[in-house]
Amino acid sequence: MKFFEKYFPETRRFRIFAGVYIGLFLILFGFLFFRQIWERDAYLEKERIQGQRRILKPGARGDVVDRDNNLLIGNRAHYSATLHLELLNREIWEEKVKLRRLSYSMREELSKFNHLDLVDLLNHCFTNDHVSKRAITLSGKVISPDKKVVAWINKKQLSVKQSGNSWICRIEKSLTKKFRSIRVSNSGNHLLSDVGGLFSLDYDLDPHGVPLAKVSRAKVNQSWFSNLFNGTEDGTLDFSVNGFSHSWEARYAVVQNYLSEVNGLTGRNSDLTMNDIQKHWRRKLVLPLEVCGDLTNEEYAVLVEKLPPESPIQVQAKAVRYYPESFLASHVLGYVGSGYEANLDSLAGADLATFELQGRTGKAGIEKAFDHQLRGKDGADIWIVNPMGSRFERVQRQASEKGQSVHLTLDLDLQKVAEQSIDRMVTKVASQRILPDRDWARTLERRTSRALLGTNETEVRAELLLSAFKDAPFPLTGKQASTVAGFKGTEEDAQRLLRRLYSQGVLQRAANNPGAFSLSPPLPPPGAAVLLDLETFEILALASKPNYDLSSLTPYISQAAYDEIQRNEAWLPRAWHPGYAPASPFKLVTALAGLGANTLDPSEELKCEGIYRGMKCHVHPGQHGELNLRQAIAQSCNVYFFRCAERMGHEHLISEARRVGMDQRPLLDLPSLRDSPIVPDPTWKKNRVGVNWTMEDTFNISIGQGGLRQSPLQMACFMAKLAANLKSFDPKITINPKPESIPLEPLTDDASRQAIVDGMILATKEGTARRCQIDGVLVAGKTGTGQWRNHNMKLNLAWFIGFAPADSPKVAVSVLIEGVIPQDQVQGGLTATPIARDLLAAYFAKYPTSLSSIKHNTTQAP
Repeated sequence: MKFFEKYFPETRRFRIFAGVYIGLFLILFGFLFFRQIWERDAYLEKERIQGQRRILKPGARGDVVDRDNNLLIGNRAHYSATLHLELLNREIWEEKVKLRRLSYSMREELSKFNHLDLVDLLNHCFTNDHVSKRAITLSGKVISPDKKVVAWINKKQLSVKQSGNSWICRIEKSLTKKFRSIRVSNSGNHLLSDVGGLFSLDYDLDPHGVPLAKVSRAKVNQSWFSNLFNGTEDGTLDFSVNGFSHSWEARYAVVQNYLSEVNGLTGRNSDLTMNDIQKHWRRKLVLPLEVCGDLTNEEYAVLVEKLPPESPIQVQAKAVRYYPESFLASHVLGYVGSGYEANLDSLAGADLATFELQGRTGKAGIEKAFDHQLRGKDGADIWIVNPMGSRFERVQRQASEKGQSVHLTLDLDLQKVAEQSIDRMVTKVASQRILPDRDWARTLERRTSRALLGTNETEVRAELLLSAFKDAPFPLTGKQASTVAGFKGTEEDAQRLLRRLYSQGVLQRAANNPGAFSLSPPLPPPGAAVLLDLETFEILALASKPNYDLSSLTPYISQAAYDEIQRNEAWLPRAWHPGYAPASPFKLVTALAGLGANTLDPSEELKCEGIYRGMKCHVHPGQHGELNLRQAIAQSCNVYFFRCAERMGHEHLISEARRVGMDQRPLLDLPSLRDSPIVPDPTWKKNRVGVNWTMEDTFNISIGQGGLRQSPLQMACFMAKLAANLKSFDPKITINPKPESIPLEPLTDDASRQAIVDGMILATKEGTARRCQIDGVLVAGKTGTGQWRNHNMKLNLAWFIGFAPADSPKVAVSVLIEGVIPQDQVQGGLTATPIARDLLAAYFAKYPTSLSSIKHNTTQAP
């Protein structure tokens, strides 16, 4: 033994193991040194990126003011109660444990049933408060996408949401009173019942759609060996439990508790759905959840006073758009909406996960056209987040800044006069209607038929539905209308259809019950008015009716606000929409063309016998007799201008219309519309209707009919060109402090212009425009009554264009009123002219002298 130890000592083996261990330790130490020291900066950077979040805060938008610095668009504080989710982790965990225990106990109770059908399941589970609040949902597969799944409790049809190849139905506790049966048709062979998010149970359906009863597994006479190889016996209780569902139910319950606290303090009835909470939790967990928005000052004070400082509910404020004049100039000002994209160039944290507080971007009008100027400078906060993704500590803050202001040329006082005058006139026209109107009844029938195409009520006729409202002695709800008209859908389906018919102008809401409806009368006639300053080229008034309440579109556009605007057909900015036949005001273009082509002598008299080559004058069967140009303009004689057009030919007439700019939109700093002005020619007609140009077409455009399409703004610009004798006139909607000089070109020679102006003066003194007389101011005007088709009806258009003073023009005006039904006999002299008179009188009362010292003898201000 000593010999062995002498040649093979124990210490030799120790050295081997020691060397191995030391080597491993050095490797480990080197690896840790490399990670902790050498790559320290890289890992700190990864930790920063993983543990920090950037929250972008859009800057407040700039103000919009009129020419006198009256506020048209500003900002106001939007107070909201928000819930900081990072403070709820403990409460959510406790609630989840409670729900798990509840789920287990309810399943234990249900397992005691020998036979558990769906009726027993619903009746038993609805005795629990949690299930009563959360309801029970039924879902399944669709047999055919063309067939609607229908579910009944007793004989009451339930509301079913169908999407793709699946359907879902929600059952409230109130529906299960005297509950005896449930049946589903057009569904697959299986039905899944989800009990308040606690557990679910699958039921088979018999051929009639009735759920088959389940048998408790304890009652099934089957050995464990058979169960092992054959699986679950069909028809036995096999509960499905989802831990994720419990987590969401716990979150929902905790949020609802705090929402109930806010509702109790404010007296509101705000609500959040499970979908709202899931969407926020998955996408914006680092941001607080808004539970109650747009608080009043009183509600704000109550919450600040009564909420404890440590409460996860906090009251926050953000800037939203404020429209102090509500409806005024709504089409010009426009509104804001979603789609905001932050400017990230100057913000720190570009490599961090980024979340945005909801910003707003311009969607229409000035808000859209000057969005780059109005939008503020974005700010950002950088937060450290916990492993769950909730905020923990703010480490950096960069403040946002307010945007620049926009100074408009509009005059608030004149804009009010224009809109109020239009309102008075259209109310007067609507009051003279004799209802019911057959043409309007046919329009309602067509709209109702289109609305029914989007529903499953394929057997319901529009006539039957409308007759139900016509014959009813009181406004009808969805339930009442569905009973009378024989709807097969649910009460909710019927109410949804009625809301759609309301948005399309078929129905109107009852004054004392917003859920009940009656047939809607025709809407008041739409109208527009434009007032231009001839010295500065600025727009003083740009009114479109009907308009909409801008205050109802902030901080967001509700469905009710959208439906109201839609039914009033108020989205369209009629003041610059090029969709109207210019009618008799276009005769001034015909006169310019004849004078320019030397085919018309202002002093020559042409005879009007009331009809010429089959084309009638507006006085037919009467006649004007012998007329010169001055008299023809004053009396708006069609035959006189037929003869002028025949002499010069359509080429000269079309060329003159294009020369004065009627084929181009006025250059305006507002979002352009889809439609463009039209000056028809033979090629246009051939492409449009496939036939050649005739003399009748020439006659039609000579009096502003045919395919001509213009806007009130376009006609006002033409009037400004004639008044100032300028070939170009580009209207301005914003004030430019540094106008640029642009060379001017005259529209026509002084003699030709004066001949036309004399006729317009005579029209105001004793002709068709005599209702535009103003004491102390000489007005030159031209009226027109045109015809066009809209909503499959032949309707009238009333026009007036003019300028004043006639001997030294300062402003030009254009007014348009549309007829809505054929019996709306709107006329230029009776309907449009009084509005122009009100607007011109208001201008000269406010500005008895020149509005601006800027003159344009040889130069044009932009």
